[in-house]
Amino acid sequence: MKKMFGFYGILALVAFVSFVFAEVTKQDSKFMMQAAQSDMAEIMLGNMALQKSQNAEVRKFAQMMVDDHTKTSQQLKSMAATKNVTLPADVDAKQKYIIDKLSVMSGDKFDMEYMKGQVKAHESAVKLFQNESGRGTDADVKGFAVTTLPALQMHLNMARATSGNMKNMKSDMNSDNMNMNSNSSSSSNSNSNRSNSNSNTKRNKNSNSNTNSNSNMNRK
Repeated sequence: MKKMFGFYGILALVAFVSFVFAEVTKQDSKFMMQAAQSDMAEIMLGNMALQKSQNAEVRKFAQMMVDDHTKTSQQLKSMAATKNVTLPADVDAKQKYIIDKLSVMSGDKFDMEYMKGQVKAHESAVKLFQNESGRGTDADVKGFAVTTLPALQMHLNMARATSGNMKNMKSDMNSDNMNMNSNSSSSSNSNSNRSNSNSNTKRNKNSNSNTNSNSNMNRK
């Protein structure tokens, strides 16, 4: 009897474990894999920005990306292990293209492209987590999406603000350069007008002098 209870107990445990793993639907599994790749891309790009950028605002944002996405990445890995989901070991092709593209940039151009990309990346991430928050079937996976979503929305707002500040700064610099060029052109025209005026004055003096000389000769 004890052996029979032991045997049926093992079967019940196996059935329970199978039931738990079966709860992770294709949608939940796909979400976890995409979220993992998003974390990896953010960490890689954040570290790149910390190495390349000299902009304090960009560096602050990049450090937040590294810290926050490292934390969610660890949470996701722990959850995936309990759900029998194998997460990707690398970013996807689109993310790799962006990383490779930014790796050869530097200075203000890098800062602008990095922040521009961060706006797009977080728009996609927010949409991904919103979808899982509303349609997820696994309680743990859905809960992870719900609790992480506010931080992603905050990241998106910061990315937009930082990108906007940089565009305004660039616009102001272009405006200043235009004003400098305009002032330089005005100064050049003014100098040219003075030169022409002086030249005309000299011609008039010479003309008057010649007229007076000819007049004196005729009187004689």
